[in-house]
Amino acid sequence: MSQFTKAVLSLVLLVGTLVVNALGAFGFFNGMSQKAVSDLNPTLITPAPFTFGIWSVIYLLLLSAAVLMVVKNKDPLYSEAIDQTARLFWVSSGLNMLWIVCFSYNFIGMSAIIILAFAIVLALLVKRLSQLEAGKSWLLPTAFGLYSGWLLIATVVNFSAFLVSIGWNGFGLAPEYWASIVLVIAVGLAFVVASNTKNFVIPLPIAWGFFGIYQAHKEMGGGYPLLQTVTLIGILLLLGISGYQFWRNKKSVG
Repeated sequence: MSQFTKAVLSLVLLVGTLVVNALGAFGFFNGMSQKAVSDLNPTLITPAPFTFGIWSVIYLLLLSAAVLMVVKNKDPLYSEAIDQTARLFWVSSGLNMLWIVCFSYNFIGMSAIIILAFAIVLALLVKRLSQLEAGKSWLLPTAFGLYSGWLLIATVVNFSAFLVSIGWNGFGLAPEYWASIVLVIAVGLAFVVASNTKNFVIPLPIAWGFFGIYQAHKEMGGGYPLLQTVTLIGILLLLGISGYQFWRNKKSVG
């Protein structure tokens, strides 16, 4: 298969993913949007609705990257990027669409497993990009770094929703404490993934998610003070991780 064909297939799958996501948002599957299903399984770490506007930025960058790889498929850098990442991107697109359908039908446990696989595949893709880019391009590592980082926080929220859906009692520990522990783990995962992939962008969408969590609780009257404190500290740590990785990268994206 030629580089051009691989790049075009990636673009087609991305457009298909956008269509499936749009259909899901309008309740085409099971008559319920992702937000409606999420509202059925509320968690203390579900970000405020405005936070999900980040998808517009992510998909715009991904579309730009996909088109660029089609146009520059013969360029040595982009040709190698296509070789190393195309199949992983195809898998991630399939998992993205499958997640939309499963989540829409309220298969929360299955969707949690799918989104975990999705996040792992994206992290592997970003790692491969880090071995190719070496500061020569900012678009590919930025687009996929944002995508991967947002999927990390989405995975954490999805698993929390699954625990809510099965009525897990947290071994008797108060929900606020469990939510705080989960956020601490998310910060740790952000550090590990950013360090491993050498992509300083990854912690940024997670910090955005933390801000959304903080705003959600603030809008509800400022309850759960410990959780709000943890989210604010988490934001600072995530920004610090991003800055540290940027410094380690000698001021390149990945």
